[in-house]
Amino acid sequence: MKTIYIYVLEKMAEWEIGNILQAVSMEQVVRNEQPRYQVKTFGLSRDPVKTIGGLSIIPDLSIEEIIEKDMVALLLPGAENWSDPKHNRVIEKAIQVLKQDVIVGAICGATLAVAERGILNHYRHTSNSVDYLSYFSNNYTGQAHYVKQLAVADKNLITASVAGGLEWAKLIIEGLGLYPEEKTELWYKYFKSGNPDYYLSLIS
Repeated sequence: MKTIYIYVLEKMAEWEIGNILQAVSMEQVVRNEQPRYQVKTFGLSRDPVKTIGGLSIIPDLSIEEIIEKDMVALLLPGAENWSDPKHNRVIEKAIQVLKQDVIVGAICGATLAVAERGILNHYRHTSNSVDYLSYFSNNYTGQAHYVKQLAVADKNLITASVAGGLEWAKLIIEGLGLYPEEKTELWYKYFKSGNPDYYLSLIS
């Protein structure tokens, strides 16, 4: 079974990963076969973290315990303290696996963290705004690659704004091949519209 790793950190925006977690949880139902993917959380250590919304999360693993041969995606949620240098180890890991064709997903404040390392200077991307990246990152020169969309995929890098959690999840689903293409569209349309007809078609 392949692993989707999600970094959990203090003051993270836990709601931003909700859509992709929901999608992974339905893999067996949608495909009518044994799931191929699992989710594991990791932190700088296994110490609990407190999210912006007040949830306490105990990571499954520390960063040293990640098994890279099983990794298919590394997801970075937004957080209030990405500027803390201690998170550089995670960005280094993201840079490393990005070169190995692993999906790297960054949303909201995490896009600023990857921008600061110069990653977004070489990929089509989005964020909360181009001004957000330009103002808060000293190393961001990728304005020409910025796309005004809720979420953008370029090769195996998937970025999103704070409002783009659903679109971010859709691009991750597509990148992983989590569902067949037509089922991905049904999943997205259901959660975008709430129309139960889409849900019934999704699980049939």
